Amino acid sequence: MRFLIVLKGMSPRFSESCRRYFFSGKKSGSKKSKKYSSTLNLPQTQFPISMRDSSLREKDIQNICGFQDLYKWQRENNTGEEFILHDGPPYANGKTHVGHAINKILKDIVCRYHVLRGSRVHYVPGWDCHGLPIELKAMKNKGHLKLTPLQIRDLARQFADGAVRSQMESFKRWGVMGDWDNPYYTYNPQYEAKQLEVFLHMYEKGYIYQDVMPVYWSPSSRTALAESELEYKADHVSTSIFVKFPITKKSSHLQNLVENTHTLHAVIWTTTPWTIPANQAVCYGEDINYFLMEDEMSRDVYMCEESFTEKLTNIVGKPLICIGTILGTNLKGIKYRHPLTNEELPFLPGSHVTSDKGTGLVHTAPAHGHDDFQLAKKLGIQIRNVLDDDCRYTGDIGPQLHGKAVGHDAEQAVLDLLGTSVIHKEDFVHSYPYDWRTKKPVIIRTSRQWFIDTQALKSRALECLDEVTVYPNNLQHGMEQQLDSRTYWCISRQRVWGLPIPVFYHKQTEKPLINRVTVEHIKELVGKHGSDCWWSLSDEELLPSQLLQQNGLGSSSEDYTRGQDILDIWFDSGSSWAAVLEPDKQADVYMEGTDQFRGWFQSSLLTSVAVQDKAPYKSLVVHGFTMDEDGRKMSKSVGNVVDPDVVIHGGKNKEKEPAYGADVLRWWAAVSNLQTHSTIGKAKLDQMLGDLYELRKMLRFLLGNISTGILQEHVDYNLLWPQDKYMLYQLYHLGSKVAEFYENYDYVKLLRTVDKFCKDDVSKFYSVMVKDRCYCGEKESLPRQASLTTQYYILDVLMRSLAPILPHLAEDLYYHYPPSRRKKDVDSIFKTGWFSLPEEWNNINIVHTFEPVIDIKEHLQDIIQSEPSIEFDVMIYTSSLLYNKLQELQSEHTSSESALCEILQTASTTLTDEALTVIPDEVQAVSGICNVHMKDGFKHPEKYVIILKDTDRFICERCRRFTSESAKSPCPRCLDVLATGWEN
Repeated sequence: MRFLIVLKGMSPRFSESCRRYFFSGKKSGSKKSKKYSSTLNLPQTQFPISMRDSSLREKDIQNICGFQDLYKWQRENNTGEEFILHDGPPYANGKTHVGHAINKILKDIVCRYHVLRGSRVHYVPGWDCHGLPIELKAMKNKGHLKLTPLQIRDLARQFADGAVRSQMESFKRWGVMGDWDNPYYTYNPQYEAKQLEVFLHMYEKGYIYQDVMPVYWSPSSRTALAESELEYKADHVSTSIFVKFPITKKSSHLQNLVENTHTLHAVIWTTTPWTIPANQAVCYGEDINYFLMEDEMSRDVYMCEESFTEKLTNIVGKPLICIGTILGTNLKGIKYRHPLTNEELPFLPGSHVTSDKGTGLVHTAPAHGHDDFQLAKKLGIQIRNVLDDDCRYTGDIGPQLHGKAVGHDAEQAVLDLLGTSVIHKEDFVHSYPYDWRTKKPVIIRTSRQWFIDTQALKSRALECLDEVTVYPNNLQHGMEQQLDSRTYWCISRQRVWGLPIPVFYHKQTEKPLINRVTVEHIKELVGKHGSDCWWSLSDEELLPSQLLQQNGLGSSSEDYTRGQDILDIWFDSGSSWAAVLEPDKQADVYMEGTDQFRGWFQSSLLTSVAVQDKAPYKSLVVHGFTMDEDGRKMSKSVGNVVDPDVVIHGGKNKEKEPAYGADVLRWWAAVSNLQTHSTIGKAKLDQMLGDLYELRKMLRFLLGNISTGILQEHVDYNLLWPQDKYMLYQLYHLGSKVAEFYENYDYVKLLRTVDKFCKDDVSKFYSVMVKDRCYCGEKESLPRQASLTTQYYILDVLMRSLAPILPHLAEDLYYHYPPSRRKKDVDSIFKTGWFSLPEEWNNINIVHTFEPVIDIKEHLQDIIQSEPSIEFDVMIYTSSLLYNKLQELQSEHTSSESALCEILQTASTTLTDEALTVIPDEVQAVSGICNVHMKDGFKHPEKYVIILKDTDRFICERCRRFTSESAKSPCPRCLDVLATGWEN
């Protein structure tokens, strides 16, 4: 008989010869017999482990488990508080993309979690159906037709309807739960009527007004835009020119510095040469020091600020000398001649002029610049607008420029006319605003528009925003800066596919007519007929003469003409709280991408604060954007666009584009969660498919075990084995964390924590440990039923923990539950509520009992390394304190069936606190210590000795453990089980 005594503290490394000596003997390599396989309690379940047909199986699961009926069921049957997630409407302009997937799936995770918690979830999916992108797509290849507004609107509506149907089917296929029978559309008549109500409230409070203002204007869309409709192109190339304006009237200070025989020029710089015809002044900085640089050959003198003098010398191409300097305040009263119109125009002081950009003298065109406009307005300068709505020069500018279009031939025409007034021309690369729809440059153009006074709303909006919780919390102040820099919001658009601004203009005075009486009448008509009525009904029907007379507004509708502008789509979607939520209701969550801080989050906040003096939401959950696997922006031209429907169903080439199913897509969305950017591609999806397969395999093991005859009643907690209680302790804390992660929208940590529990605590630890008890123990024995009870709880908590993220998997599991564990006539896990975590599971004492055993088990593994522990008999000699602790897991002196033996996975375990009288010579002794928890809360170090013996018993043909006394007979435990079965 060979022994190995190892005292912990000495290195467990042995030479190979020594290891072979101690660990040779009867091994488990004998041919396995199937003689008793039919007597084993092997896992039994029809739950499929393969994921090859998951895409098809998910459709069956959705039908069997009533995915489409769940929303209505929970509204009628759940009794908890209402939870409102208000859907930010996606744009109805095409197929779904992965941006839709991450948004809709994350929202669905939130909703399904709250359904499980018993809340009555309010989630009405919506679509943003108005606006230019839809109009442009609907008009594609029809631009040559002269269509009426109603014809254009009909085409746009048809296009939007098709996009909505396509997107809705995709959302349903992804497993998204919602009120699909009653979604909201921004073109719905009742929605439009509510929107007009919001407009009226804001108008009456003075937040909406009409004015002539510089706005972002899209030549390609032929309409005004709000800042939220812009995107900036960092590498835009503009034509940059330096132009000389001849000074015609000098100030007294200039008279002293520049002789009359010299020609004095102001040098200006612009990146928009087409605005030169609209020039009405040159602005200077009063605190800037200007240099007068002379060309001695031509006797031309150029005026600019100091830091520009070096560049000026280079672009003129001649040596220049400074003949004097003059402070900006001394430029007051000087005038110059416009190089195109020959007008004499003023120099004006401007606080916006700086010395670190351009020449220090600013070309001022009030019709095309915000600062320029404000200055002209302040000084009472009549603003010259030389462009029409098509961004073509009007006839007022002269025949040489008339009809020239900005972005086409206007710029070159201006350069040609300027001639030698242009000192230098060069390309200038800079960030420039583009129309987010057409992807083409915009301009600033002064026009008469309708605005929301965001400056007046800002203070209260910021106060309301302070009461809103933002996830992740590092974006808590994400909207403040955007609000702070926005003084007004242009809400009028010069298109036809949208909700008309309910205004009439007097034909003679052009004064707008808009008040409660007229708007209420339009609102009633829109509610009945939809906004088409603005174009289909007569002036008398829209503005009845009787209504005018009764309210002292005039005598006849013939005196008025209806307005031609529609509302900004951000006002459409920003009014959704009024149309979708019940009065005075506040959404618990708005969840969208980070770009919505300047979009829907902001427009909703401003309209809600204006009308009901509060934010429409209690919290904002903000997710990021998706990129391809290499971190590049997805683009059709690059060919790196990932189609979520192809992810689910697979592409034409299944090798390159396999079908992953919806749950893999949902797993990806959950992992992406609230990251700024998330990537998606085949490698990442393959990895997630593999992870999901491993998860299914582990869950199938648990489900298969509990399907082999678990008793109707669970085993009482006090009758469970210590390792069962230990697992329930771990499960208790897992469940607590899971709930916390859901509440904080931290699905990355949730999945990471669940994955670690499944792999480390269940697969590597508990499942390995209890196989013998479950497979080979007597079917209804208390130890086996104790483990099955524990496994049921583990499966149940895991299934409900994962259900919001992986509903198809969870429903598949629940469908395959043993009938005794399913609620009668309940077809969905989401109708059965959240898991419970009994407080008795939170038993820290079991952890204290277990910790020294875990230390000993790890030590044992260090000693035997790759050798199977089941081939050894183990004796543990301990101090009295540790002995008493270990006796909680094994009361017998020696046992092959104790909790301790099961944990250590040995042939047998002997426990003693008596000193060894005989120690074989062939030993290697090492000191060993582990910590034992005391009642006072402190840990006490206790010594132990492990003695390993290659067991001299035979392998049992039934349980495959070295516990049999004869090579021809099962072990005593298995004989008892077989005898029990025979008796039955």
